Amino acid sequence: FPILIIFLGCELSEGVFENPLDREVASSNGISPPALVFYPDIISTNAGAGAPTSVYAMEISGVGMAEIKINYDPNKVSVGSVAKGELFDGGNPPFFHYEDDGSGSLTIYIGYLGPNGNSVSGTGNIANIIFNTLSAGQSQISISSTSRILDPDAKTITLNGYGKGTIDAQ
Repeated sequence: FPILIIFLGCELSEGVFENPLDREVASSNGISPPALVFYPDIISTNAGAGAPTSVYAMEISGVGMAEIKINYDPNKVSVGSVAKGELFDGGNPPFFHYEDDGSGSLTIYIGYLGPNGNSVSGTGNIANIIFNTLSAGQSQISISSTSRILDPDAKTITLNGYGKGTIDAQ
């Protein structure tokens, strides 16, 4: 019986990992924790369709409340919806509110109310946003450096990074 041995070769490709929640990817974008970022930070969609993304806190500690300001191009996108993410789940239900001026500024407020308010730590989703695309082309979204996170005693916690994103409508 002749034995036939076949060697199959395979090539391992090096993957492209562009997750903005990955510490190395964030660092290459000039962001170090604690930070606020978009995930995904590159959203491809069709013109006239929704472009979903989320605002994530990266490696935060002892946060009781947040005021997150997001800038967008009102000629390219509008805010379709904003919903609370999972980071502030557990314990007392948090206060969640947002204001969209329709002119390119969205502000999200979230926090625990009361003198013995809870706090959250870690990396997690603060808010889910769907931007409606108004025309084809690319549009930038960014988290403003005027955004604030506070501890339960309303003392400012320093953020080291503010994410940016791109909506690409075909």
